[in-house]
Amino acid sequence: MLGLLLKITAFIIAAQFAVRFLGWLMQKQQRVYYLSSMRQFKMIFWSLLSCWLGASMLSLLLRDQNPTPLEKGIAIGLGSVLFLFALPTLLVHFQYWRHERENALELEKETKTALLLQPSGKYLLNQQYIREIQETRSPSRRFFWSSYRYLTLFLYDGRQVRITSLFMDLEQLKALWPRVPYQTRTKWVCFL
Repeated sequence: MLGLLLKITAFIIAAQFAVRFLGWLMQKQQRVYYLSSMRQFKMIFWSLLSCWLGASMLSLLLRDQNPTPLEKGIAIGLGSVLFLFALPTLLVHFQYWRHERENALELEKETKTALLLQPSGKYLLNQQYIREIQETRSPSRRFFWSSYRYLTLFLYDGRQVRITSLFMDLEQLKALWPRVPYQTRTKWVCFL
């Protein structure tokens, strides 16, 4: 059983390098954004891998008839930790996906405007219409869910628009409107 745990560790290390390489290969600047499969895969990959590894380790206990107490402790402890780290990410990912699945955003960097199309309406966003930008992020950069964050744009007419990191790289939007007041709010897990 210990040999299988070492093989799983080697697989994780190889998968990490493969995902980073694929992410680097597919990275490009866009003008129109929508919920892309590659971005979703890149953000959820580690959580899905963690869930699979946690399930594999816990299932080892059912298949192996006589594990040692050390192997049993490692499998239960590591399997539970992997599940506990992956669960918030999967929940946040599903929530962001539901929010962004029908949205589209077109950026005009020359005029510093953005056209956001949502089922609830069409929003033309520029510095004159945005009162404040609030970013909600996780206080730690180490957890699986730390890449899940969102911007809330407070418009002068009282409406609020949310754009998540699942949809696009939020740094591009913040750079588009540098003069708009900006503040950061932290949450342990950034549910909408």
